[in-house]
Amino acid sequence: MERGQCARLQYNGGVDSWSVGFGEGDLERYVGLEGGRCWTPVPRGGRASSPRQGRGDVMRVRVVSDYICPWCYIGSARAQRLAQELGLELEPWPYELMPHLPPDGLPREVALGRRYPEAHNLRLQMEAASEGLPFVPPVWMPNTRLAHEAVQFAMEVGKGWPMHRALYEAYWGRGEDIGRLEVVVAIAQGLGLDGAALARALEEGRYHRLVEEKQDWARGQGIAGVPTFLFGDSGFALVGAQDYDTFRRVAQRFLEMSKG
Repeated sequence: MERGQCARLQYNGGVDSWSVGFGEGDLERYVGLEGGRCWTPVPRGGRASSPRQGRGDVMRVRVVSDYICPWCYIGSARAQRLAQELGLELEPWPYELMPHLPPDGLPREVALGRRYPEAHNLRLQMEAASEGLPFVPPVWMPNTRLAHEAVQFAMEVGKGWPMHRALYEAYWGRGEDIGRLEVVVAIAQGLGLDGAALARALEEGRYHRLVEEKQDWARGQGIAGVPTFLFGDSGFALVGAQDYDTFRRVAQRFLEMSKG
C-alpha cells in the first residue's frame, strides 16, 4: 500500500454493515507488512487523546461506531472479548451515521426509507447470539447525539467503555429509545454514575463541541463506515464486525509490530 492509502472497503448493501474483504494473503498485507499509514493520530495538545496514551505500554484500540449500527453492537462485543484476551485498552469514539435525524428520532422504516428483509434480521440475531448478546430488532431510530455525549461524560470518571456497552445493550438488546434524555440518564445511573450531573451536562451541551471535534477527526481520516477499529499508533484500521479469529490475528500482528 502507498502511504496514506487504506485497504479497499466492500459495502455490504445496507447502511449498517461495512467490512474489509480479505483474499489469499490480504490479511498480512493489510496489517502492515507492505508499509504505509491510512490514518493520522490526533495532533498533540488537541482535546482528543492520542491512541497510544493509556495504561503504560498497553495498546489502545479506538472503536469508531454509532449506536444505531447493529454491526457495531456485535463488533464492540468482539473487541471487548479481544481486549480481555490480549490485554488491550478500548476507547469508544463517536461517529453519527444519521446526524440529520430529528432530536426525537423517527420510526426505523421512515428513517431508512425501507424495511430490512427478515433474512437480514435473522443473520444479525445469529451473529449476536454467537457473542452471547440478546437482539431485538428495534422499531425506532433515535438521534444518537445525547448517547455519544453521555459517553464523553462517563469517560471522565473511567466508565466510558461500560457506558458505551450499556447503550448498545439498551437499544439492541431491549429496544429502549436511547435518544431520550431520561433513558440515557437511567442507563448511566445503573452504572453508578451521577445522573443529575449528567442531565445538567447534556442539557448545557457541555460535550457538544468535543463530540463534533472527534467526529471531524474521524471523517478527516476518510472513515466512512462503522465499526472501524484503529489499533494503537500503527496507522492501520480494521473495518467491519469481522469474525473473531480474523480480529485476533490482526490484533496480534499489531502487537508484534508495536514491540518490534
